[in-house]
Amino acid sequence: MNDLYEAMGSIAAAAHANGDTIDENIRPEDNHNVEHGFDIFHRSNYMRIGKRSDEQRFEITSPYVFLNVLEQNYSDAELDARVDIDLSALPPQERRQAIQSALEADLREASTQYDEFAEAYSQEIEPNDTDLIRITHGEDELWNGFYVRDHLYPFEESFSISEYRQAVSKVRRIRIQTTKIAHDIVDVLDTAGSEELSEEPATETQSDHQPSPPGFQ
Repeated sequence: MNDLYEAMGSIAAAAHANGDTIDENIRPEDNHNVEHGFDIFHRSNYMRIGKRSDEQRFEITSPYVFLNVLEQNYSDAELDARVDIDLSALPPQERRQAIQSALEADLREASTQYDEFAEAYSQEIEPNDTDLIRITHGEDELWNGFYVRDHLYPFEESFSISEYRQAVSKVRRIRIQTTKIAHDIVDVLDTAGSEELSEEPATETQSDHQPSPPGFQ
């Protein structure tokens, strides 16, 4: 356990030295599929750094969740019309569920363009050692965005702020490039503010680990 806390301390020190903000700590009981880690903001981009219990390394991921984007594309009146109820009268959790249910039609439309997106990604993003993970929503596993993933190795003596900086910068760059591809192809997405969206993915989203095109997991 001491090694774990020392590794986390090394990451935290590198993040501070890089000018990044640690938003909150992740603990096993938080049920984020990681053992320990941090939520951070790097140049306005939300990222999660966490260690899985079966690996001697930390994941660094940057998500782009379509439901977050789609909700911002509609006014309150438009959302009310789509669900045919007064959303302001609902408790926060019920309001969130109603909005997501209303937006599932948009996710279905986006899902029909996934193959085109995957093809464009394979052609336009230079080969690199990051992973692109598909985020899905609901029982039908509708395409709900993606996250870019790389790894940090703070258990190794060679770990440095330079390694940290290179990793977060690469994840940010690939996430922004991939976001642009998504907005160029997926009709229901709005390009406004697409490059710097930093919201955390909703807790009910899930990653799709079925076989995917090269560069995807």
